[in-house]
Amino acid sequence: MLVFKNNIYEPFLSSNTNVVLTPDEDYNQRFNPLHLIEVALQEEKEVIAFIARQPSPFWGEDLLQFYPYSGKTRSLTYIKQICHILESGLGNFTLWQHMNSYHFSFLYDVLIRFIFNYNHDSDKERISQLPELKAQPIYLENFLKNYFFDWNFKTNEDHFNSLTQKQKRALGFDCPYLFGVINGLIPTREEMSLTYSQDFPYSIYV
Repeated sequence: MLVFKNNIYEPFLSSNTNVVLTPDEDYNQRFNPLHLIEVALQEEKEVIAFIARQPSPFWGEDLLQFYPYSGKTRSLTYIKQICHILESGLGNFTLWQHMNSYHFSFLYDVLIRFIFNYNHDSDKERISQLPELKAQPIYLENFLKNYFFDWNFKTNEDHFNSLTQKQKRALGFDCPYLFGVINGLIPTREEMSLTYSQDFPYSIYV
């Protein structure tokens, strides 16, 4: 199970007071963050396969187009691996696992594109992807604020590299491997791995 800002494995409309609900009560009842991420990652494998079918000299530009932040590595192998790691972690219901900047940047790229396309699809296409929403659009900003606690990977490379370590700490730039993501470094196997949580990551609400 992947650790987000709030628990994606419990209903959106729950006792968790940290989750900010939308003005749409019906949407709040229907929205399933886990299913959204499951479907987005499943469909992403088709995007990756599409890129792989293109001539390899174009992969670098294709990756930047589809993955503005995680595609800086210009490595299709990395994109394939990180997608598989996240999909496996998402479906592992025996362990809580923490993500780092490599995981968050990839998920951000995938979900931003998926939600944008979903919100511009026909009702029929929306229902085929997320039937529980009954063709309702997804509240993108609400979703990001509720579940992403790190998006510092969006920081401009020159600005980030000009900061001292003290300035980075003051700005909250402390997510593991943030430097590598911002500078487009291909991660090692260790850097791509999820980190097992030593305890339960969320407060218990009653």
